[in-house]
Amino acid sequence: MHHNQCHHGNANSTRISDQQIFIMQKRILCADDDQVGSLIRGEILESEGYSVVTKYCPVEALSCDLSRFDLALVDFQMPIMNGRELLLRMRAMGATFPIILLSAMASFLSEEERVLFSRCIDKGEPVSNLLDVIAKFLDPNEIPDFACQSA
Repeated sequence: MHHNQCHHGNANSTRISDQQIFIMQKRILCADDDQVGSLIRGEILESEGYSVVTKYCPVEALSCDLSRFDLALVDFQMPIMNGRELLLRMRAMGATFPIILLSAMASFLSEEERVLFSRCIDKGEPVSNLLDVIAKFLDPNEIPDFACQSA
């Protein structure tokens, strides 16, 4: 009498280990001297599955190992240097990831300043807009819908 040996074990399990999740987790550097807003934003981003490092001083942001990040969110008005100067220094240090300006000043900047950033978002916009923009930059399966993007 033959018994067909069907193994219903989890040899071919698709369960992802915590270590793999950590490796896949996208890392975001936030540079903003608004501590309360940064903490709230950091919690929202972490709840979306991102790993977040927040620096309240642009000089501290520059002291980070920039090669560890997938995206940066920077404010414009900060002590010591503004968001434009921070972006230029990050690029000079080899940062190739998207750098998004998130600032109450976003709509007041000149076109010359705005084009330096991957995207400019006003702090007054709904947080869902920010999350959509970040997802478009970081999710490899996300296909940007250019028809729906605002200028």
